[in-house]
Amino acid sequence: MRLNTFCFWLGLASLGFLSGPAATARDPWEEMFEQPLVKWALEIGDAKSLPWGDPHSWNVLAAGYDIQMVPGDTLALLVPDAPVLARMESLRRAVAYSQKDPRIALQVLAALVGRVREADAAGKPNVSAWFDLGYMYEASKQAEWLKNQPMDDLNGYSLVVKAAEVAGGNASGALEMQFACGLILLEPKGQHPYYPHFRTAVLGAREGTLLGENLLLHLRDKFEASTLAEMRKSRYLLTNRDRQEKRVPN
Repeated sequence: MRLNTFCFWLGLASLGFLSGPAATARDPWEEMFEQPLVKWALEIGDAKSLPWGDPHSWNVLAAGYDIQMVPGDTLALLVPDAPVLARMESLRRAVAYSQKDPRIALQVLAALVGRVREADAAGKPNVSAWFDLGYMYEASKQAEWLKNQPMDDLNGYSLVVKAAEVAGGNASGALEMQFACGLILLEPKGQHPYYPHFRTAVLGAREGTLLGENLLLHLRDKFEASTLAEMRKSRYLLTNRDRQEKRVPN
């Protein structure tokens, strides 16, 4: 896993994902942003993930864990049958560990780019590879300590959406992918949540599932609901047609 920054950008360029110069000025809008892909620790049950100090805290790293193991350990966890929520949490933890060494995030990204390239070259597009690369890139973009790293404009969201669409709505993990899409597009504090993806996840989530737990853990305040049943009725999840039929104000 000794992949350098150059390999990462060479990989992105070959995939056609780069466009335009990297932004250097800090956007004041970011000061309002909650950075959910980095700072919202996910409930993953008994699923495997990177070693961690406190599963309920976003930045309590595991004491004594060699952070140079993070890239290799992360890729080893992203096996085809790994649950989507566990994939998300493993990638989130990898980004969190990169506080100690930003190269960790770049090495993981480089490996994920390589995985996508290999699958595409073999004519066997890999849905999980698209998802992991897109989610890791978007999480890295949210991390303040990676702002000065040479990361350009990869549209990670489009890769995650593509993965969700190709997997299909009935596939295992499809609702969790919609949850991931919603987190990527979640607007800054004080704004309405980006509801279409969350609507799909909330309406499809079952009581007692890890997805349901995460929806309530992280979005109960935004949707003004304390249960999934209440969340399904949230005014923020109504479509324009719903609003017209119920005469609910925007």
